[in-house]
Amino acid sequence: MAVSIEVLKTALATPNLMGNEFSILADIASLKSIHGNIPEIQDLVIRALDRHVEFHAELPLLMSLARDQGLFPYIDSIDSDLLSLPDLIALEMHRPEGLENVVFHRVQAEVYRKLMSGENVILSAPTSFGKTLIIDALIASGNYKNVVIIVPTIALIDEIRRRLSQKFHDFKIITHPGQAHGERNLFVLTQERFLALEDAPNPDLFFVDEFYKSNDQSVRADLLNQAIYRLMKTGAQYYFAAPTIQELSAFLPQDLRAALIVTDYSTVAADTYRINPRSNEERRAEIQRILKEIDGPTLIYCKSPHRAREVSEWLREDAPDGGYGAGMPDAADWLEDNFSDQWSLPKSLRLGFGPHHGKLPRWLGPLLVRGFEEGSLGVLVCTSTLIEGVNTQAKGIIILDKNIAKKAYDYFTFANIRGRGGRMLKHFIGKIYLFNAPPLFELPSIDIPGLSQSDSASDGLLLSIDDIDRTERAKERLREVLSQSFLSENTMKLNQGVDPHAQIELAKYLATASVTSLGKLLWNSAAPKYPELLAVVNLVWEFIPPLGLQSHGVTSAKQLTLFTQRMAGVDGDTKDLIAVLAGEPDGQRAYDKKIEETFDFIRFWIEHNLPALIRAVDRIAKEVLTSRGIQPGSYEAFASRMGHGFLPPLALTAEEYGIPSKVTKKLVAGLPAFKNLDGLLHYFKNLDQRKVAVLTDFERRLMDNALSDL
Repeated sequence: MAVSIEVLKTALATPNLMGNEFSILADIASLKSIHGNIPEIQDLVIRALDRHVEFHAELPLLMSLARDQGLFPYIDSIDSDLLSLPDLIALEMHRPEGLENVVFHRVQAEVYRKLMSGENVILSAPTSFGKTLIIDALIASGNYKNVVIIVPTIALIDEIRRRLSQKFHDFKIITHPGQAHGERNLFVLTQERFLALEDAPNPDLFFVDEFYKSNDQSVRADLLNQAIYRLMKTGAQYYFAAPTIQELSAFLPQDLRAALIVTDYSTVAADTYRINPRSNEERRAEIQRILKEIDGPTLIYCKSPHRAREVSEWLREDAPDGGYGAGMPDAADWLEDNFSDQWSLPKSLRLGFGPHHGKLPRWLGPLLVRGFEEGSLGVLVCTSTLIEGVNTQAKGIIILDKNIAKKAYDYFTFANIRGRGGRMLKHFIGKIYLFNAPPLFELPSIDIPGLSQSDSASDGLLLSIDDIDRTERAKERLREVLSQSFLSENTMKLNQGVDPHAQIELAKYLATASVTSLGKLLWNSAAPKYPELLAVVNLVWEFIPPLGLQSHGVTSAKQLTLFTQRMAGVDGDTKDLIAVLAGEPDGQRAYDKKIEETFDFIRFWIEHNLPALIRAVDRIAKEVLTSRGIQPGSYEAFASRMGHGFLPPLALTAEEYGIPSKVTKKLVAGLPAFKNLDGLLHYFKNLDQRKVAVLTDFERRLMDNALSDL
């Protein structure tokens, strides 16, 4: 009678295999002959591979089991002198062309071969599958001259740019509109940046990472759908990837649904532990117990930045001797000098852990992830922004909360968080600690409304689709929008992400308001006065507000105008703005909240939403007021200045390369503005040593790290 899977799992977890090595492998083989290649068998093989040095005499049998499961990367990690001829042949059959030191697992190779044969693929696979490595192999094949890669976050742009720049020196890597194109190009962009490209060559291949986000109801989802629609119109080969889903919507074209590959193939094992604390005190104690037990890099998932602040406070107060890792003291010193010496984040870095969420400067998040990957930080306290936005994995995951903000996460999101536990060839077995019951198993059906034109598509999304491609249902839905005479279709299309009905209401107001009431809207300065800016911001706030209007540091149009002018008044200096907005500390957690709200205000309003929405008001006002015979104002100079964070041009963009804007300001002081990002990067690569001398040691290391991947 065959031994059960649980018995074998227990045996492989014992400190000493006690001479049972052969019987364990024989029992795994027996179970495989009964059940076939089910995930539980693969899990057992990975657990055995974690202890392969103890299976020295039985290594041929272990390698046979690994080969049978398609776990070729694990086989490749074994000394080739110990491998059999079948093992070596199997490895060579799973090496992609043009990539050194890469071996695919079985399902990776299957997907790669489909794509290499010219087929389109929509891949749904677990977090640890290695979906993005396939795109590297496709680029390395030499079959593609122009490749577009769409990713959901700026952090992923940076991660992928760094990886590709080390492998592909014969391609120009473009991460920002305005960069010149080369003979061969890799466009690594968010959907917003792709839509802003001008005169880009048609791609030979495009890859959409995390494509399931097209199914969301949000402005960013609409823009992702627009990007996918435009890319599909090129006729290029495509490859989409996402974590495990159920199916594609029946509303999508049949050829798209036929391209779907759903697999649960995993390259790591996982142990899941259910924790049942009844209070915050018990949660706090359990976190410390678990961190001692894991003895490896650990992510703590929290539902919100507020919760991350609370947990960070627990970790600081309960820190063991020596902290949680070697720490990042130089980074801590720099943050205190350049932001605030009262901020708790630097204190956390000295103790070997850090928080990671969306309310941090864009250059700082990747720095913390790198500290985590390199071992300086033993713990990251994170929200969904790290789970969804960066490819980092840990030995342990503590899933403290069951929500994202106030909404309970579904099984799909839970599985994505849990999938960060373990890493192939490094942490073979992930440790997952659940402080709440997991959600019911239910995977989503994913629509891409920009292609299906289903009822879930917004009117703004339907408007972005060419008339010749619109369905009759879509044309009927747009009849009211297109039949009105207040605002042209072209202007509404230019205002991407702004609801067309809201645009029309704003146009109606401008068409009927008295000339006297419009007076404060007719400015054209790069530095408008408070009443002039308030007049425009009032229109944004009343007619075309972004989602989450009062959740990002301001609660009224007057406050938004005031804070914007204050930032302009300090020339975008974040330290000065923190001093103005955060004031004096009144309790550590409250002060940290004010600092993070300042960062959040800058990112949400100054860097993204307000410049775009002021430009939308500008376009609408130009069309409507001109038709009334009124000379309109022009807000572009101010919107451009604000989009740069009131900093020297491109200083904010340089933060995506890991260079704080304060460092860029030092290096470009006294120089004329660079025309584009390429010019700034060229300057950085050829820095005069007299300029480098003004940097601190920490700033030099940041520059060295940034330049190493250019």
